[in-house]
Amino acid sequence: MATLRKLMTLLSKEGLVEERAAIIAQFTNGEKTSARELNATELDTLCTFLENHTIKQKNDLDKKRKRLIASIFGVFKLANRKVSMDYVKAIACRAAKEKNFNQIPPARLDSLYNAFLNAQKDLTFSKRLVEGFINEQISYN
Repeated sequence: MATLRKLMTLLSKEGLVEERAAIIAQFTNGEKTSARELNATELDTLCTFLENHTIKQKNDLDKKRKRLIASIFGVFKLANRKVSMDYVKAIACRAAKEKNFNQIPPARLDSLYNAFLNAQKDLTFSKRLVEGFINEQISYN
């Protein structure tokens, strides 16, 4: 009975309570649709799968957050500005229109990461362009 409760907790954490019957049917190849019909081995296997899936999602989300932070730090490094982690997270929150950094959705983390990478490329290009103009002016004088 404890594993049945564990299964229900895992499903609710994932927001999959409404799809419970479909998940169980898919897991048992259509043989069962209720969690009460599952035997102990099936319950343990399904719980383990859901736990591993949750851990993988958290790890992927953590990687995306770290990539975004690194790309924002990269922009400020190219601009020769030292900023704090709180400042970088505030920039990300403002760009995502979220109040909490950890509430930024995965798709938005990806788009912001790409935007800040493009900003780094733009800064690098403009820096080379300005250096070229300066060198050109020096050679004329």
